[in-house]
Amino acid sequence: KPVELLTHLLGFVSAEDQMVMDFLAGSGTTGHAVINLNRNDGGRRKYLLVEIGHHFNAIVLPRLKKVVHTADWKAGKPVSRRSVTHFFKYMNLESYEDTLDGLEIAPATKGQAELLAGNPELAEDYRLRYALKTETSEAACLLGTEFKDPFAYTLTVVRDGAPQEIRVDLPETFNYLVGLRVESRRRIDGVLAITGSDPQGHRCLVLWRNLDATDHAALDTWFDQNRHRFVEPLDRVYANGDHTLNAMRHEGEHWTAEAIEPLFRAAMFEQASMQQTMTAG
Repeated sequence: KPVELLTHLLGFVSAEDQMVMDFLAGSGTTGHAVINLNRNDGGRRKYLLVEIGHHFNAIVLPRLKKVVHTADWKAGKPVSRRSVTHFFKYMNLESYEDTLDGLEIAPATKGQAELLAGNPELAEDYRLRYALKTETSEAACLLGTEFKDPFAYTLTVVRDGAPQEIRVDLPETFNYLVGLRVESRRRIDGVLAITGSDPQGHRCLVLWRNLDATDHAALDTWFDQNRHRFVEPLDRVYANGDHTLNAMRHEGEHWTAEAIEPLFRAAMFEQASMQQTMTAG
């Protein structure tokens, strides 16, 4: 569809501050039209586009960057300087195939191997009922490991027939899983501090750290030195790894501190399983 047509239609059906969503983004025409429309009428519309990885990276994203740079192009070159201020945020979602590719099965012990080798039926039952659940529980894609260094967390995925290590943004993923409406995100002395509110209206502070660099004692010291930066009353404090933050409450404070990892896993797997069960029912 011509971008001019979509720009014209969106001018009738979208207010100047609305969100335009396209779950089959194609070549990015919808995003192109929204940028043009905002440029023409001074609107502050946002857009959400969904498309397959290679296509998005090769076609959609470069097109939108060009449109932001200028509205006028000829033979692949800009012919005006009608640029706009713009901010892109895009993410790659883990697929079912990525999860399978990232499974790491713990090797069988000598005793297990001898037992399974002589019993084909038991071996098959072991693989289906035990190995896939228990022996893969420490795989990174199943969040089985402690978030020791959340800033260097990676998953092994297959791209173009070869395994690759892909970095995962654990803090951003956690924000989405708990529905956190982020208000600030600051790195302070090696600790990433994110503030916001959850869907229940609780004021939250989320702390991410490298556990080797900032153990629980160092985190207590950090919190004592920086708590004045988070002036509003807190309801929830989350931190990766073991911690003793609850001992840092002052008289009159009512917040509670929890470890991130159990909540992260529950939000990813237990809630998703419950939703699937409800949908199937």
